[in-house]
Amino acid sequence: MVTQCPPLIQSNLLSIKQKLKEEREAKRAQLDSRHDYVLSIVSSCVGLEKAEVEDAILEGTQIERMEQFFAVDGLSHLILYYQDTEPVDTAVSSSVSRGKKAKVFVTEGTDVAITGSCVFFTRANTSKPITSENIHRDVNFNMLDTTGVGLLKSVEQLLSEIFIPTLRKMNHSWGELASPQAQAVKQDFISSLDSFVSVLAGAQESLQEKVNLQECETFDLKTLKGPSDYTAVANSTEALEKIEACMKTWIKQIEKVLAESDQLRKEADDLGPRAELDHWKKRMSRFNYLLDQLKSPEVKAVLGVLIIAKSKLIKVWRELDIRITDAANEAKDNVKYLYSLEKFCDPLYNSNPVSMVEAIPGLINAIRMIHSISRYYNTSEKITSLFVKVTNQMITACKAYITNNGSVTIWDQPQEVVSEKLKAAIRLNQEYQKYFQKTKQKLEENPSERQFDFSEMYIFGKFDTFQRRMNKILNMFNTITTYNALQDSKIEGLETMATRFQAIVLTMKKKQYRFLDQRRTDFDQDYDEFCKQTSELHTQLKTFMDNTFDKIQNTERALYVLKKFERLGIPNLGISEKYQKILQNFGRDIEMISRIYTKQKTEPPIAPDLPPIAGKIMWARQLYNRIQEPMDLFQQLPGILNTPDAKPIIRNYNRVAKVLLEFEVLYHQSWMAQTEAVKLGLQASLLVKSPETGEMHVNFDPQILTQIRETDCMLGMGLEIPPFAAILQRKKDVFKKNYNKLQVQVQIHHLIWIRPRSTSLQETESLVDTSGLHCRRVQALVLLRSGYGLDPTDCGKPRYKQRD
Repeated sequence: MVTQCPPLIQSNLLSIKQKLKEEREAKRAQLDSRHDYVLSIVSSCVGLEKAEVEDAILEGTQIERMEQFFAVDGLSHLILYYQDTEPVDTAVSSSVSRGKKAKVFVTEGTDVAITGSCVFFTRANTSKPITSENIHRDVNFNMLDTTGVGLLKSVEQLLSEIFIPTLRKMNHSWGELASPQAQAVKQDFISSLDSFVSVLAGAQESLQEKVNLQECETFDLKTLKGPSDYTAVANSTEALEKIEACMKTWIKQIEKVLAESDQLRKEADDLGPRAELDHWKKRMSRFNYLLDQLKSPEVKAVLGVLIIAKSKLIKVWRELDIRITDAANEAKDNVKYLYSLEKFCDPLYNSNPVSMVEAIPGLINAIRMIHSISRYYNTSEKITSLFVKVTNQMITACKAYITNNGSVTIWDQPQEVVSEKLKAAIRLNQEYQKYFQKTKQKLEENPSERQFDFSEMYIFGKFDTFQRRMNKILNMFNTITTYNALQDSKIEGLETMATRFQAIVLTMKKKQYRFLDQRRTDFDQDYDEFCKQTSELHTQLKTFMDNTFDKIQNTERALYVLKKFERLGIPNLGISEKYQKILQNFGRDIEMISRIYTKQKTEPPIAPDLPPIAGKIMWARQLYNRIQEPMDLFQQLPGILNTPDAKPIIRNYNRVAKVLLEFEVLYHQSWMAQTEAVKLGLQASLLVKSPETGEMHVNFDPQILTQIRETDCMLGMGLEIPPFAAILQRKKDVFKKNYNKLQVQVQIHHLIWIRPRSTSLQETESLVDTSGLHCRRVQALVLLRSGYGLDPTDCGKPRYKQRD
């Protein structure tokens, strides 16, 4: 049967509806583009029509809160929820049953727990109002969807998937990023966010792992109000059995929790020290929550009944209670000390191996203090596990540092850069173990303090394995750098070996695994193959060098070629042995030069264009240079000349060099003495007459020309010349010119006065032409003297005919 409202009540309801409608329309008229911007974003985020969102916001005083967000010095944030809510109790809903309905509403964020979606708007500067022009620029918004995952998970996703990646890529608003301070600020802030995200994840896991004692299904515990009820149930065998059944169920639950906590922890082998803190935080949360349930009224009521009944389960319960309390205290105590360690562990997460070295002393000292004063965390197993996690995080940080957080490989960067990073990681391991040993020795000097009796192999073994991997990579880089010299070499015949080595390197670079993963044995096999092929190439190169030198007989050329091989910088080619062999060959060359000198010193071979003294000196110099130039090259290699085998060669060289130099000095001094004799030749008569034929001759001593040529050669060889020889050398052109002129005059005289008249005209003209007589008067005189006269019929060049 449906009950109808009286007419008066219906009239009042219609009046209220009309009034509410008028208020709604009045608020709607106040909306502008700012409200439209906010409502459009909300409708897009929650998947509703904008009109539906607008109708929901117009209820109550929600518009006023939006106005406060837009005003000067107003709210810095605006929060809207979209979730299930109960309708407000009004006269309108008095006849309607209560029910939940999803709707959009403005909230302060503290008055209602979030169970659905949240859209929030923020503004950084509240000193200026939000207008239609600046709302797109000054107002930021974001969204949390807690449906099905909860608030903690949604906040974790927002930070880890949106904010942290954005902040990592953002290079503005941090100050001068080039400065180390700005980089440190950015890294510290992002590291703090990462840590907070880890806390949220840990809290979420703790909530999921919490243990709830089962409700008592065998007895209604709400009927137990006080001691009298406890006694009544304790005296009832049937009721007591039901209570004990409930207690047994709880005991099984608690024993299972304790058994799980006592089990060996299964963890990933690369967890860092923060994982240790997260573990004990979750364990503390779990046992504290369990302790809170043991203090609940239901548990107290069951215990009251069992105590009065003197049940045997009380003893078991009390033992479990002690174990739970002790486990909770252990977790709480461990969390306290691990929290004190957290600031020392931060550099392991937010710095590189170079700066991480500075944090090692503080970190190890903090672990030492925990080992010394903590009540529960001082066991060898726990401290060893903590050290292992520190090692894990160091290795993780080193890999991130070398690969730029996984964005590049070791082949995508210059080898010099990667090598420096690898060396920094190796130094971190060395400093880590060095300070550990230093702390251990200091504790041994104080026997009253807890000692570092931990398995060093277990703590540092992984880092040592990682260091061996880095050493192999460094060796591989060094090999590549060394044999890359084959490409730049100008030695003919090395092109094939350079191409082969590039193929070996390219094969290594094409490997798809992670080279820094010390657990991958693939690299070790490929590295061994790389070393094997490189060794074969080295053997081939050494054979090529040996064959090259077998074809070279000249000591000086052998030294120059060997120098080219030495400039390759490739070790173990037998360069020193080759120098020793060349040195022995050089010793034989010295002996050969000595024999040549001994055989030819009296009559040395002289070049046709050289005067006798300079020719002999030049011959001695050539012999000297054949031993001096190789010796100059050997002197650039002092290690070669310091060997016992080199001493007799050096003595022999000095002996032969001394003899050759003395030969040069002797002949040079002899020549300088001879120059004085030339003066006598210049003092003689210029012309002399042959007593037999009566012919005139130019009296020019041939030694003067020889002396001039000697002087030119001596100057060319850089030797000293006497003053008179210098004068001769300066006036050599004058002497030669005057000598030639005199020769011409003598020839003219000979042709005019001595030549017989029987000479033919053609022969006479030929003699005139070859005599260098270019003057026509002289030519005419010679021909006339020979019995020839001018041809009067010739109008051009003078021609002659024999006179009658």
